[in-house]
Amino acid sequence: MKERGKGAGRSVDERYTQWKSLVPVLYDWLANHNLVWPSLSCRWGPQLEQATYKNRQRLYLSEQTDGSVPNTLVIANVEVVKPRVAAAEHISQFNEEARSPFVKKFKTIIHPGEVSFVC
Repeated sequence: MKERGKGAGRSVDERYTQWKSLVPVLYDWLANHNLVWPSLSCRWGPQLEQATYKNRQRLYLSEQTDGSVPNTLVIANVEVVKPRVAAAEHISQFNEEARSPFVKKFKTIIHPGEVSFVC
């Protein structure tokens, strides 16, 4: 079988390492926020506040559990830094195991079934 593109022969870890090194070049802002359970869907909500260097915006995330606890819809407020405000060294030093200080849970709603999309 023929390889497609330059990255076809590299492992997932190698591609991830390369992507992580390019984050400050590719993005004006990046927030990583781990949830307890995986999310099947997310959707941006309305903008709540506009400031000089950042905007506060609503974010809706679903959490799909293993059934031991109910599935939930998480409503969060996110501080989104405006383009060309965040320093590249801060963007490149994100920790994928941590929760972003820019994402704050506002409300958690218990859902009786799977939350596969958010309207």
